[in-house]
Amino acid sequence: MLPPAPRRPAPGGGLAVLVVVTILAALAAPHAKALRGLVAGDLPTITLPGRPAPPPATRPPAGLTFTNAAGCRPASDYRSPRLDWRVRVLLVAAADRHRIRVSCLRTGHSWYVKGTRRVSNHSLWRAVDVDRVDGRPVSPSNAAARQLAVWIGRGRAGVQPSEVGSPWRFGGRPWFTDRGHQGHLHVGFADPTQVGGVR
Repeated sequence: MLPPAPRRPAPGGGLAVLVVVTILAALAAPHAKALRGLVAGDLPTITLPGRPAPPPATRPPAGLTFTNAAGCRPASDYRSPRLDWRVRVLLVAAADRHRIRVSCLRTGHSWYVKGTRRVSNHSLWRAVDVDRVDGRPVSPSNAAARQLAVWIGRGRAGVQPSEVGSPWRFGGRPWFTDRGHQGHLHVGFADPTQVGGVR
C-alpha cells in the first residue's frame, strides 16, 4: 500500500500568516494606541494644525520699528531670508537696549556707495541704517544715539561690524563720519573674504 501523498498548503496560506503576525506585532507596539482603537471600532480624534507662527528670528522685537521715509522698504527686507544674520542679531540686541527705527536695509538703497563705484554693503544685504534712537532723530545732539554707536562699534551686540557711520568722530575703524552720515547710524559687515569693507 502506497503512503499518502503529502498535503500541499493552500495557495496564499503563507501570506495570510504573515499578515496576521504583522497586525499582531503592530497592535502590541507601544506606539500603536491609535491603531488598537481603530481595530476596536473607535475612530481616532483628528486635530487640524493651526496656522504656523512666523519664525522668531524674523519677528521684529518690541523696540524695533521701520519707516519708508528714506525711500527704502526695510520692514519687508527684515523678513527676508537673504538678510545677513549678523544684521538681524545686531538689531535685536540694539532694540533690547533702545527704541530704534530702521530707515534702510537693502530695497531702495543705491547699488554703489554714494560718489564711488564701490558696491554698498546694503546691496549685499549686509548693512542697516537707523534714523531714530529712543524716539529722537539721529543727530549730533542725540546722546542715546551716540552711546549706541559706541556700543555697536565695540561689538557689544555679539557681532563685530566692519563699519559704523555716525555724526561723531570716534577715531579709527570701525567708526567713521562724513556729511552723508549726520542724520543716521550706518552699520555694515564686510564679507570675510573682503579686505577692509565697503559702505
